[in-house]
Amino acid sequence: MYKKSFAIGCAILMLSNIITRFMGFYYRILMSKTIGAEAIGLYQLIMPLYILCYSLTASGITTTISKLTAEETAKRNDQNAAVILRVSIFITLSLSLAVSFFMYFNSGYISSEFIKDSRSALPIKILSLCFPFMAVCSCIKGYFLGKQSNIFPAMAQIFEQLIRMLSLMAITGAYSPTNISEACAAAATAVVMGEIFSFLLTVFFLFSSHSKKTSCAGPKLGKISAFKKISHMALPLTSSRAASSFLSAIENILIPLRLSMYPKSTNALSQYGNLTGLIMPLVHFPSSLLSAVSVSMIPAISKQRTVKNQISAQNTINKSICFTAAVSCGSSLFFYVFSNEICSIIYSLPELGTMLKMLSVLCPIMYMHITLNGILNSLGKHFYLFINGIISSFVNIGFIYFFMPKVGVDAFLYGALFSSLSGVIPALIISGKYFHIKRITAKYFTICFICAIFSSITGKYIIGRINCVNIYGQMISMMATYFFSLIITGVVSDITGFSVSRFCQKRPLSLK
Repeated sequence: MYKKSFAIGCAILMLSNIITRFMGFYYRILMSKTIGAEAIGLYQLIMPLYILCYSLTASGITTTISKLTAEETAKRNDQNAAVILRVSIFITLSLSLAVSFFMYFNSGYISSEFIKDSRSALPIKILSLCFPFMAVCSCIKGYFLGKQSNIFPAMAQIFEQLIRMLSLMAITGAYSPTNISEACAAAATAVVMGEIFSFLLTVFFLFSSHSKKTSCAGPKLGKISAFKKISHMALPLTSSRAASSFLSAIENILIPLRLSMYPKSTNALSQYGNLTGLIMPLVHFPSSLLSAVSVSMIPAISKQRTVKNQISAQNTINKSICFTAAVSCGSSLFFYVFSNEICSIIYSLPELGTMLKMLSVLCPIMYMHITLNGILNSLGKHFYLFINGIISSFVNIGFIYFFMPKVGVDAFLYGALFSSLSGVIPALIISGKYFHIKRITAKYFTICFICAIFSSITGKYIIGRINCVNIYGQMISMMATYFFSLIITGVVSDITGFSVSRFCQKRPLSLK
């Protein structure tokens, strides 16, 4: 039952993440055509502020609801799960309203003193309107994830992205922005519209799926007790993510400032927009699969450990690490080999291929970090995540501040590499105390990396020499070769539990 619900939940979130990422790519292309690279750069400058406010108001509590709801559901205490949801909504709504009022009435000061660009005042004021809707929506999504009813947050995520795209098209179609500030404000308005629609949809799902018959097998949880229970877990989580988001905001503010000091940099804001607005979404695209695994892992492992089912928890982790290795090694080699072609096909900017090739080497470390964070969250290691997030951000800031004026964008690569390593290595050590992880990680990453090298050589340098095979044929041949290599080496069967040889043995061919 645990395996089935975990697999179905992962599959639903993976599908929704893939759909939203594809829509996100189209949205980025749409932005580049409607508001331009400089407005995207300004938009990326205020996005860390948006993420910081989300971290302060909802991020930690969302994970808390997911974990606590899973634990109460495992004990068959549905009433307690409902109490946790109501108290969480009260907390997040209070915090989000305070943050919205502060940002709305201090947008000018924030734009000039913190963003260091007065043109961001109007977009910040518009963005401040979305936080109450986003906070409540996040609580309901966390509740559904804890119940492992992943279809509802998945649908809300897809429709949020759809409304965001349609809103931007409608705004820029009806009214052409006359300056960078108005162009960025159009994108901010699209974000607000998406959050409002997602809120309305999740509230509808909540009431439509609510059952009047709720069970409570254990002691009832009062509102004060629920508040204490939520606060005990949410405070370190919120502090960790808020601190990381704040430091990330500093990183994003520093990048165009320090990049402008690099002698070979012509337009720092446009280059920054290309890096964070076009290349980073490409690199993070495959991680949408792993984000689904990480999110699903928290309630799954929490529920398994609540009922003392250590074997199922270990199996869940083994499959997650195996899947992480398969996705990260394949993505890394694919981005590296076809970097120029990918940027040419998607953005019609082949010159961005150099950036993509540089960042492709980080995929295995960055993607493994996502999975390990999911494991540590399910284990309740929130203080470690807090400390590690701060250390990683300081490493990034150090590289950006001291090395970017000297080596340019390469400093971002080195900072991302060392900050990811500073997170992955200690996470492996800590999680290894509870589960068998180190040997499993080494085994699957070695196998998948060898398969990725073999498939890249086959697709690019063997199939590519055939005159009638174009670049699309080379890409498809590499992906097909990689997939079949994973089947032959047993990686696919370890992930899915489906073995081709056993299937053939159970179903022999009929000779009639």
